Amino acid sequence: MSLEQYHRLSAEYDKFVYENYQVETIDQKLMLNFQYRLEGDNQTPITFFHRVSYELIHALDAQLNLEQLNKLDALIFSIGLIEGINYYKSVCPKSYVIACGTIDVEQNKWWQKLFYHGLGELIYLNGMSEEVTESNLVHFTCDHKWPSIFEEMDLDLSGNLIPVGGGKDSVVTLELLKGMKEDNLCFVMSPPQAAIDCIHVAGYENYLLAKRYIDKKILKMNDAGFLNGHVPFSAILGFIAVLGAALVGKRYIPLSNERSANESTVLGASFNHQYSKSYEFEKDFNEYVNRYLIRDMHYFSLLRPLYEIDIAERFAKHEAYHEVFRSCNRGKKDNSWCGHCSKCLFVYTILAPYMSEEALIRIFGYNLLDNIDLEPIFLELIGVKEVKPFECVGTIDEIRWSMKRIIEELEEKSKPKPSLVKAFEQIIPLDTINPPSKFEEEKDIPDHYLGLLEEKL
Repeated sequence: MSLEQYHRLSAEYDKFVYENYQVETIDQKLMLNFQYRLEGDNQTPITFFHRVSYELIHALDAQLNLEQLNKLDALIFSIGLIEGINYYKSVCPKSYVIACGTIDVEQNKWWQKLFYHGLGELIYLNGMSEEVTESNLVHFTCDHKWPSIFEEMDLDLSGNLIPVGGGKDSVVTLELLKGMKEDNLCFVMSPPQAAIDCIHVAGYENYLLAKRYIDKKILKMNDAGFLNGHVPFSAILGFIAVLGAALVGKRYIPLSNERSANESTVLGASFNHQYSKSYEFEKDFNEYVNRYLIRDMHYFSLLRPLYEIDIAERFAKHEAYHEVFRSCNRGKKDNSWCGHCSKCLFVYTILAPYMSEEALIRIFGYNLLDNIDLEPIFLELIGVKEVKPFECVGTIDEIRWSMKRIIEELEEKSKPKPSLVKAFEQIIPLDTINPPSKFEEEKDIPDHYLGLLEEKL
């Protein structure tokens, strides 16, 4: 995709409209329906329909508190506002019209920041970065006949709603919080099978399930040459999780985003595939929720002080999950590791200092570090290319440190070195590699959780 294509599309469709939102309840299932449209002076409007649903699974003694939905209107509206990004990104017009509510000036700035950084990968890959900025990508305009629906709500909240994605990080969070099991409820969103499997291994049967239904029209538009790219999925999850927590009476949403997520994907620039997993977003999101939506709801990452390599060390000890966890996006549909993508290679490399080659081969099928075809991806991971893989992977320093550990162990045991290990030695002098610094307190973690994390170090 080129900058010229962006200019053409945003000229043809110069307005994105968040038209309306509706709430349905059927028994104990909640459905949120959103409608959007793309408009242009000489174009037939393109309408999109989007749905988010909630239900409790195996929770015979619990119910969603649907009676307080009228208190949560601003939150439901906000879910629609962030979900609109899935369709807005197809053109990225300058105008995002909110036809079913209003936001104030400070909120406008907050959403501008989220859209710019959340779409940073799309902006970079489509050649838009030289002229698109946080202040000019999009302007939110409102129909001010609508009164403000934003009020701080006091709800009776306690306990944890734990988002589980099925990867090693959420496994470590589940294990850290198992001492609070009676106060925990797991949360999964349009889940891969691995997430459900990890929940069961952790000893939970009940969980809150959210499903998202994307309008398939956008898939056809992607094929037809409209803009396409990464959206801030974790920001979408954040809003949906907050409503879920309110409906089940949970105060804390302990995520599994780590310190590594703060590193930019494009070296020397601010474009970060993991922006909505970063500490910066987490802090912004918490402030927004507590100011405009629900007082005393706390969204934080329990693993924020840790690097991926620290998480890998902890995860390696929880062998019951080794056969069921998954992180590969390519293999998500059939619950497998593809063994050929940047995520697979990263996870293999980060686990290798803490698990035997035999154990890793049982998971991945073969030794990924011995596949020379993966060298282009490997060079991105170790930071000798301008751009890291646009994936949720660790920092360059910790990947290099992991490689140093692998080399030292191979030499100690007089084992042959796989092809990518040999390539690494030719590029990066081992005496320049130091371990990432260890524990660092983040003030957004509640004290009793921070103490729990320190106890496990």
